[in-house]
Amino acid sequence: MPAAERRPVAVAAPSSGTTTTTTVLYLGGFGRSGSTLVERVLGAAPGWVNVGELVDLARSVAPADERCGCGEPFSRCAVWQRVGDLAFGGWTEDVLDRLVRLQRVAARQRHLPGLVVRRGAVPPPLADLRTAYRSIYRAVAEVTGARVVVDASKGPALGQALAGAPGLDVRVLNVVRDPRAVAWSWSRHVERPHATTGRDEMWRIPARRAAAQWSALQLEMEMIAAVGGVRSARLRYEDFVADPVPSLVRATAALGLRLDPGDLPAVEGGRVHLGPSHGLSGNPGRFRSGDLALRRDDRWADEMPAADRAVVTALTLPLLTAYGYLATPGSPTTTGHPDRHDPEGRM
Repeated sequence: MPAAERRPVAVAAPSSGTTTTTTVLYLGGFGRSGSTLVERVLGAAPGWVNVGELVDLARSVAPADERCGCGEPFSRCAVWQRVGDLAFGGWTEDVLDRLVRLQRVAARQRHLPGLVVRRGAVPPPLADLRTAYRSIYRAVAEVTGARVVVDASKGPALGQALAGAPGLDVRVLNVVRDPRAVAWSWSRHVERPHATTGRDEMWRIPARRAAAQWSALQLEMEMIAAVGGVRSARLRYEDFVADPVPSLVRATAALGLRLDPGDLPAVEGGRVHLGPSHGLSGNPGRFRSGDLALRRDDRWADEMPAADRAVVTALTLPLLTAYGYLATPGSPTTTGHPDRHDPEGRM
């Protein structure tokens, strides 16, 4: 049986013991950078489970009853309903409103500098946010039998807010992709199949804005790795699709997480077999299962308007160089900080 099908997709019986610490691998980065595919491959390993973009559970998935990665509406997904029961006694309107409020008050991007340098007493909203997320992660681990929960929420502020929370061991993996490919992706029309009624499309933003936001977010990720007190590593999407298993083993090892190559789905001929998962939100690739192609998708080099490509290159040049996107192919690109505590829906 392929490794991707060994992970449980049904609700496991609650364990009799109590887990004191839940390990969370938090994927940080900018949208359209491939985090959905990375978290799905990691979630296919025994003892690992991917939850998608957990940050969207309360603010969009549950209120709109969007589809889980398993294909069921959120309200009919047995796994997520059991998680809600264990964590809060159910996903009530009060619980969802409270989660949205806590995320807004304690973990918006503008709070990141304060979260990085914070010392002393933890403000009540931040303490409440940590308690709520600890309850969710712990319930996910109990329901699925996982020892590592992979959360692709991406926002640096939320990841930093959860780091250091009692009962949570948060490690951060920065998934980064060539910003020219990212900007091109953000300019395109991509349908979102998450909705249970009507049609929906993913957001679109112009190339200049995408480049500026990509640079700002990556600088935030650099700040977390340097002074945030969180164990961090970086993984280029291009390296992941070129050599998925070794790149993930190296990245997780840099974070101090054990992941055996044989635990990951086998990749043959540039294709990987993935079963359904219970990841939430993210790009349309979340709903594709079976044999999926792994590819860089460099169509931006031919199809992106020359003016947009020049603007994005200019605005992101320092990090383009630092991350090896202007260097020769094959240069080392997965970096870790062990001493410190088709991204577009076409797979």
